[in-house]
Amino acid sequence: MKRQKLKYLKEVARQRFANFQVYQEPDGPGWIAHGIHREHRTLWTARGSTEREALEILLGFAQPKVEVPS
Repeated sequence: MKRQKLKYLKEVARQRFANFQVYQEPDGPGWIAHGIHREHRTLWTARGSTEREALEILLGFAQPKVEVPS
């Protein structure tokens, strides 16, 4: 899939989610994106190492990375 511009990802998120927010984690190095899905009426939250990654995961354009403890 073609990599979308950050501005486009934010526009799509605003269309799909009410109360959409994306911000840097206050206690960590990552990013959080969340909002209330307009169709499903449920809260969706995604975390990523970058703002783009958090948005892509929230929108379903990317899969979250799963860390397996050793």
